[in-house]
Amino acid sequence: MKKLLHVAIFAVVLFLGIKQALEMGDSREWPTTQGQITSSRIIQVSERVSPKGDHSSYTPKYEVRLSYSYQVDGQPYSGKRLRIRSHAYSNEKHARRELANYPVGQQVEVHYNPEEPESSVLMLH
Repeated sequence: MKKLLHVAIFAVVLFLGIKQALEMGDSREWPTTQGQITSSRIIQVSERVSPKGDHSSYTPKYEVRLSYSYQVDGQPYSGKRLRIRSHAYSNEKHARRELANYPVGQQVEVHYNPEEPESSVLMLH
């Protein structure tokens, strides 16, 4: 039973990885529209350093989290993805440097999926 669970978890992770890779490739062809940052902040997350599960072996990481609004064909949408694949910084200073590019009210170029306009991203890499 444990082996079956591991195979199932591996299959899900593989599927999500392939889906993400395909979306990264497709997004290079997505059209763009103007949007506006509605919120931006840094959150601290933890990443396990040791595979042994020792709770003292977590190190802080920092992620830029933001929200933005945009319109496609007059229809309003909102998004939260900066990149297709999330990114965490080990240094808060680097996260703050990226955050400085996205102050609330900032106009941004939004890449959106023409087949699903609610799916969007700000950065393609």
